[in-house]
Amino acid sequence: MTSVDITSQGRSVVGQKYAFATASLVTGIACYVNLLGLEKAVLAILFGWLALKSSPAPALSAHRGWAKTGLVLGVIPWVLMPTLLVWNWDRVLRVIGALQNLK
Repeated sequence: MTSVDITSQGRSVVGQKYAFATASLVTGIACYVNLLGLEKAVLAILFGWLALKSSPAPALSAHRGWAKTGLVLGVIPWVLMPTLLVWNWDRVLRVIGALQNLK
C-alpha cells in the first residue's frame, strides 16, 4: 500500500471513532428518555468502548470526552435500576400481588 492509501485508511478509522463517540453520547442521553431503556444503555456502552479502543488513538480530546460521557451515561442505568429494585423490593412485590389479583 502506498502512503496515500495508509493515510486515507487512517482518516477513515479516526472518522469512524468520532462517529462512535457521537453515537455513544447520543444513546447515553437517550437512555434517560425511557426509564427502562436499558437497550440504549448497552448501545451507549458499546459505542463508547469502540470509540476509546487504543488503536488508533483518537486525535481530538473532545471526542474522547464524548465517548467517556456516553459510556458513563450508559453505565448509570445498569447500576441505578438494580439498586432501585432492591431498595423498593417490598413495593415491587405489592405491585406483583395486585397484578395477580386482577385475574
